[in-house]
Amino acid sequence: MNSNKIVMGVVLPILVWMTAIAVIVMVRTPDIVPDEEELETVPLVDSVKVQPYTDTFVIEADGIVVPFREIQLASQVSGRIEYKSESCRAGRQVKKGDELFRIDSQDYELAVEQLKRQQQQAEIDLEDAKLEITKSTDLLKLANEDLKLASAEYTRLKKLRETGNVISISDVERAQRAELTAQNTVVQYNAQLSSARQSEYRLISSKELTEISLQKANLDLARTSVKAPVDGVVIRELVEEDSFAQLGTNLVTIEDTKQGEIRANLKMDDLLWVLGGFEKLDDATGSTLPPLDVDVSYKFSGSRNLTIHWNGVLNRFDGRGLDATTRTVPVRIVVANPEAEGFGEIGSLVRGMFVELAIGVEKQEGLVLIPRHSLTSSNEVYVVIPVSNDSTPPDGIPEGRSAGIYGKVSEVVPLHSVELNNEFFWVVDTNSNELTIDSIVVTRRLFGVADGTVVAFETVPNSTSVAVKNSESE
Repeated sequence: MNSNKIVMGVVLPILVWMTAIAVIVMVRTPDIVPDEEELETVPLVDSVKVQPYTDTFVIEADGIVVPFREIQLASQVSGRIEYKSESCRAGRQVKKGDELFRIDSQDYELAVEQLKRQQQQAEIDLEDAKLEITKSTDLLKLANEDLKLASAEYTRLKKLRETGNVISISDVERAQRAELTAQNTVVQYNAQLSSARQSEYRLISSKELTEISLQKANLDLARTSVKAPVDGVVIRELVEEDSFAQLGTNLVTIEDTKQGEIRANLKMDDLLWVLGGFEKLDDATGSTLPPLDVDVSYKFSGSRNLTIHWNGVLNRFDGRGLDATTRTVPVRIVVANPEAEGFGEIGSLVRGMFVELAIGVEKQEGLVLIPRHSLTSSNEVYVVIPVSNDSTPPDGIPEGRSAGIYGKVSEVVPLHSVELNNEFFWVVDTNSNELTIDSIVVTRRLFGVADGTVVAFETVPNSTSVAVKNSESE
């Protein structure tokens, strides 16, 4: 009994510990000791040289469709609405020139007829005035001739009286009285002719006023028919048939659909690309923007995977200043043809539609392509900086490879993604970070390798392998 307790309590634990020690020794003792060359072997990672981006730069944004023009048709004359078109309903399409309303025109037709009669009477009175002028002119001619004869008679008798007593003084006075009568007649006919001419001027003016009133009456008569001024869609109808419309009463609201407009907001960085850089920013003092092409698209949700595209043009700033909420710049895009071909009614660019925008910017300097997987989540890129060929390569650089320094570039913000040969790349602006068009980007990060470590990489265009050897270990 005691011997069993001794075995279980002392001998067995000693055996367990000795077995564990033997296993540990066997595990920690290598079967093969690596040679010196294998200890120096380092992992290889892929890297590429950045490629210049020469294609059109695309700025992506969201926008909302707004009306190009919203026209409120109001009554220009007062009266009872005796007709309303069936097309004058909310949501209906109308064409330019379509009659939408007709106001009772009887009063305006009577006014036109009355003014026509007044115009005819004015023409008759004007003809009478012209006849009176002609008559007064003829009488004035006769009165002047009579005056000449009377003056000549008075002069002759006056000379005879002065040369002798051939005639009496009463004959001279009678001749003088006849001359005065002829002069008085001439004055009267002159006054009569002037009065006739004044009457002609007055009647001409009256006739012109009557013609103007007749034009106004015809205009009012034409305004009893309210027609659509543009091709568009009825947004709101405000009156019904048999209603009485006062002058200026709003009848209907029509949205002009000959072109579409989209309101969007651009970030200040995007606006800088649109304006072409700081050099051109000072020239943008007006309200217009460069007429850049804009691809407008609307994607339907669901299983159909249907997307409609329209061609737009960047047009102008929407007001002045920044949006106080989003700190972005409001702009307007114009779509000349808001009806997409081949889609029927669903291809219309309608108000309130949320669309995606792709603004094409001309070639910009300093843009490069880097592989998408080379960019970390913290917007960092690892690069290899080649060592100058004039310097002596560090020890440990394998044959056929070049020396470089392993480093990191921060603040690499991708602009947008592109696909080339089934590979995805980020477009990066080298003006905003330390990347250059000659940079070599590491496509597989070397964990545990510090910045400034000497590396070796193969000088293969656009596809190199990187070997790392820590200089501190040497």
